[in-house]
Amino acid sequence: MKHIPERMCVGCRKMKSKRELIKIVRDISDGQIKIDSSQKLFGRGAYICPDDNCLKLSAKKKGFERVFRTQVSYIYDQIGKKIHGG
Repeated sequence: MKHIPERMCVGCRKMKSKRELIKIVRDISDGQIKIDSSQKLFGRGAYICPDDNCLKLSAKKKGFERVFRTQVSYIYDQIGKKIHGG
């Protein structure tokens, strides 16, 4: 049986398959916090379900601020656009 990596969503805090989630990473090459569509960038990462409710929960709980220890309010807009296909 093949191992399926799981990660925790910063919004709902549920464990899900890594492939089901959107990865947000602080890229070690430039220090920028961004969406990692390829899920291959190196650096500090966090994951979120592609769901509006999880996005709202993570914003309310300041989930990404807690993970990255910095103000990242702009990332919520970028994730929202990704969820809605923009």
